[in-house]
Amino acid sequence: MKIILNLRASLLFLMIIFLSLVSAYYNFSIENDTEDILKANYNTLEYSRNMLLSLDETNSDKEKTIAVFQDNLTRQKGNITEAGEDEVTSSLQKKFDSLKKNWTDETLKSQIRQDIFQIMKLNMTAIKNKNDSVKHKTETANLWIAILGILCFLIAFNLLLNLSNRITNTKGS
Repeated sequence: MKIILNLRASLLFLMIIFLSLVSAYYNFSIENDTEDILKANYNTLEYSRNMLLSLDETNSDKEKTIAVFQDNLTRQKGNITEAGEDEVTSSLQKKFDSLKKNWTDETLKSQIRQDIFQIMKLNMTAIKNKNDSVKHKTETANLWIAILGILCFLIAFNLLLNLSNRITNTKGS
């Protein structure tokens, strides 16, 4: 009787550990996915915003404006995470090199803005897609945790009923 009681208590303990491990796995996985979305794509949006702001600077020192733009463009080149982003960034670099030679070319500035907007669009689309993926993973995690929780409850309830029946039968004998 004591061995059966210990085995059932051990089984219940193992089920709780298993449920905790599944919950922790999904929790860490979702946390990492969310962190990746924010880190890589947010940085690109920040660099793009800074480039747009420096491009529109008219009252400040031209050399300083060029340096700020180039700094953010260099950071962007080191932060390419999405398909197609490399080509647009290379195009942006070429156009910016041309603009440095003729800072008053408004047509070139407009083309540069379009490239920056394209980079921003690629990253915003990626954020949405990655967010949808994380949302799906969260729904899957909730489903598995609920199924395992119900299964653990049913097994624990069965163990409790069998235990009380054994105690009752033992006392009646």
